[in-house]
Amino acid sequence: MSEPQKIKYSETLTTKRMILFNLSGVSTAFLFAMWGQLQYYAADILLIPQLTIALIYLVYSIVEGINDPIIGYLADRSKRLTSRFGKRYPWIMIGLIFGPIILLMSFVQISLNITILVIWLIFTMILHDTFMTSVEINHNALFPDLFRGSSHRGKVIWIGAIIGGTIAIVASGLIPPLIEGIGYLGAVIIVVIIAYIFVIPYNFGIREPDEMKKFRAELDATNRATSSVKEIVIRVFKDRNWMGIVIAGFAWAVGGACFLYGLNFFVLDSLGEDIGKTAGPLVAVNFVGFLLAPLWVWISKKIGNKKAFIAGMVLNIIGFFLLFFVTSLTGLTLVFGFLGIGFSATSGAIYGLLRAEGIDNATVASGKREEGSYTSVWKFFTAFSYFFQTLIFAIVSGITRYDAALGTGNSDTAKFGLIFQMSIIPMIIFIIGTIAFALMYKLSKEDAIENKIKLEEMNL
Repeated sequence: MSEPQKIKYSETLTTKRMILFNLSGVSTAFLFAMWGQLQYYAADILLIPQLTIALIYLVYSIVEGINDPIIGYLADRSKRLTSRFGKRYPWIMIGLIFGPIILLMSFVQISLNITILVIWLIFTMILHDTFMTSVEINHNALFPDLFRGSSHRGKVIWIGAIIGGTIAIVASGLIPPLIEGIGYLGAVIIVVIIAYIFVIPYNFGIREPDEMKKFRAELDATNRATSSVKEIVIRVFKDRNWMGIVIAGFAWAVGGACFLYGLNFFVLDSLGEDIGKTAGPLVAVNFVGFLLAPLWVWISKKIGNKKAFIAGMVLNIIGFFLLFFVTSLTGLTLVFGFLGIGFSATSGAIYGLLRAEGIDNATVASGKREEGSYTSVWKFFTAFSYFFQTLIFAIVSGITRYDAALGTGNSDTAKFGLIFQMSIIPMIIFIIGTIAFALMYKLSKEDAIENKIKLEEMNL
């Protein structure tokens, strides 16, 4: 079965546009890498207890969980600006204008009082996430709508992997030494400046073509762009394929957060190295991930997205098991490099294709393009990943009596907990997520092609 020859907006999908579209990865990669330092900053610099940090992330997760579906739903329902600016463009640009500066505010120590600092962190984290959620939901919603063909999607994904991977390598190699040299506040100022610079070319990549604006305005006028909240919620949660994607994403988000955010604690307080040394493992995982992204796209074309994603998850599980036995910075870097093989698929190339494939299937089933609402449900679940990760760390710290203020003076039991929480725990979470995804997600490569044909026939 071949895909339909006529794909909407195909005349505008030049390689230049695909590159510009993926430049969001520059701004968001730097911002995310810096945001990832916030947890250790709270524990090590602000001296906020681990359990209190978990409570901070609980409040943050609850509010984010509320924000995500609201933003997705409102973006789908928005009509006033569609014919002039497009369905997604205004939401993305507003988020990128205000999001970075709020991140900077998160690293401003406004008081020595722990209570005030906790309130300040909750406020700035929620505000930053609200704006960046607007970017993420609408960027991800724009992808399956703008890029309709498998060849286009595959090309966008591997271009994005190259750009995003390269920037992730630069960010992960640059930020830890910057923090060591000029402190957290100096590092975040540089990151914010970089993010704003790359917003300028990125905005040309997400400008929706006139044909697309007209098409989306017609969907708005004929009520084929959204449904009632109740109808959407019922439909989404009955969609086993989409919920399989959501559960896999949630497992990755929680397990991946344990893996990535446990790095600073392990390197500084177990291995006794400086924070700048975390750059090596981060560069290794990102370099391998970006290097193999085109290979994963090719593999997905041969065996389908589902099988390729499961293969990536299995490699992650093996990598986490190996990580448990690491006792040196060299070994840590080698295992992080191995983990990059699976992460290239599960957090990059294949997962992006899966989401687009799932949205195509949902659109065919409902007769409506509700990319924002579907994406927001995925975001709703991943919103709680940081709380679960910080709660896991708080529980492990309580059991092993780890204290960030003691540094390398912690007991061997506490140091054992630092490697356990970033290896065995995410391994178990990934196993559960992989099994759930394999059982729930039923779309084959042939189903995906058939759905593209149906979308053309339905004028969607």
